[in-house]
Amino acid sequence: MEDHARVVVIGAGIVGCSVAYHLTDLGWQDIVVVDQGPLFETGGSTSHAPGIVFSVNFSKVMSEFAKYTGELYGDLQHDGQSCYYRVGGLEVAWTPERWEDLKRKSAAGRLWGLEVELLGRDEARAMAPLLSDRILGAMHSPADGVTK
Repeated sequence: MEDHARVVVIGAGIVGCSVAYHLTDLGWQDIVVVDQGPLFETGGSTSHAPGIVFSVNFSKVMSEFAKYTGELYGDLQHDGQSCYYRVGGLEVAWTPERWEDLKRKSAAGRLWGLEVELLGRDEARAMAPLLSDRILGAMHSPADGVTK
């Protein structure tokens, strides 16, 4: 463990690691990242969806962050393999209220310039056959992905 540093980043979740990465990319050195414990036990937002990048958000800024993140991770490699896989995402509606929410969310995504589409029950089940036939529909975001 280091006993001094020019910069100490507290929190090794997605935000803390991003800060350390970007400072290093800008040429900073002598950076230490500390965290309170193992992933899934820290209570931070990273533990809720580790490695998953959702591209569509009601917030334009958050959608832009997600787009940037996908592009950045797509450029990173480890042992000659990509660190990001665009697998696409489905957000499923089980209730009429959730279906209305997904309609609004997909409209926001399109407004932000994202590729997003609403799928009816049968279209969603064709894409993911294990989905229940009781869903009302889904929002499909092709840019969503997972990190390695």
